[in-house]
Amino acid sequence: MTEVSIATIGIEDKDLMVLKSLLPLVARTQGLSWQMVEDPAVAQIAFLGRLPPERVAELAEQLGDRLLLIYCCSRGEEAPPGVRVLGHCPPRANEIAEVLAEAAQLAAASAATVQRATESAVAARAMRKLFLPERSLIGAIQAIIPKLLIDQPLAVSVPGAPDLLVDVNAGVRTARADPAWFSGHDFWRADPAACQIRVTNDARLLGECRRFSARPYQALRFWGVMSASQGQPLAEIARATRVGLKKMPDFRLLPHLEWQPRLAEGLVGKFSAPEHVVASAARPIEEIIDFLNAAAVLGLVRTE
Repeated sequence: MTEVSIATIGIEDKDLMVLKSLLPLVARTQGLSWQMVEDPAVAQIAFLGRLPPERVAELAEQLGDRLLLIYCCSRGEEAPPGVRVLGHCPPRANEIAEVLAEAAQLAAASAATVQRATESAVAARAMRKLFLPERSLIGAIQAIIPKLLIDQPLAVSVPGAPDLLVDVNAGVRTARADPAWFSGHDFWRADPAACQIRVTNDARLLGECRRFSARPYQALRFWGVMSASQGQPLAEIARATRVGLKKMPDFRLLPHLEWQPRLAEGLVGKFSAPEHVVASAARPIEEIIDFLNAAAVLGLVRTE
């Protein structure tokens, strides 16, 4: 059954009550379902109240090419440009029926377009080269961590980069390094074969790294995976038709990019196709994949 989303802008309460009483009756006769939404940008129809002409013109410019803007003229009133005009306010049942039928066609066409785009994008994503953490620097570090004694610090040396220390604080693994390790990506993209990863008691190296504040080891892993994957999905992300977050990442502790908290808020407790996530974030799909990879290795991602 096709569902039509309906928004209202500036409609008086008495007119809104009449509209809501007519919608179920008309929709039922046409075999449609409908829902009221607050955001006109996600609707197929927006009924406009008695708004100033400049506001109607603004809405027509912003939304007129994406949905039906319905304006009810008073007798003798000049119709504003860029909107669909009905002769009664609130609209009559026959007028609503005509508008719903047109909106249903738009909704069905839009859904078909989205479905085709999603299927194409899912296929393209599945064909991407997978990110194999074990072949990255952060993966090499992660492979060694379980083999360490509880009090053994691990030094990581990358050509052209300051040393990184996976330290131990009260029995808990932390990371200490120049902030460049947690703000840039290049160090994490180094070939592990060209790097040194070793247990150390080097007093100079320990002193140099311990000048910097200790960060949770998970912060190191999050940023390291996000930096190293370069748009290549983990296997679970490549297979997913829909993704969501189990809970909000702790961005107080995790190094992150400015746009990522807003993205995460829209994913907590929800499922969305990765391609829809890309559209809502207005970021390249490679960046979205990198973020999902990083959240996945911390156990924060849900997939279908």
